[in-house]
Amino acid sequence: MRILERARFEEIMEGDNPNFSKQVGDNAFQGLMLLNLYLPNTQHSLIEGADHDIIYSVDVQKILNAGLTEEDAIKLRDLNWMIQEDGLACYV
Repeated sequence: MRILERARFEEIMEGDNPNFSKQVGDNAFQGLMLLNLYLPNTQHSLIEGADHDIIYSVDVQKILNAGLTEEDAIKLRDLNWMIQEDGLACYV
């Protein structure tokens, strides 16, 4: 399995989000569950910070190094996750 390149990941995350309206349930929770598949035994929390209506999660490079696939990157985007200041974030 090939590690997803950062440039490709950023391209995916900045792309259109045609499937967001089709999502059912808590998109933040679903995204955290997906991230947990790659970082199941992490010593750090998957939620690294929060602000009004947004949570901040793991560093982009950390999840890429863990082997995030292009398919799962698209799932994150479709769950309305984004890159904020070099980490992943999601409005809640």
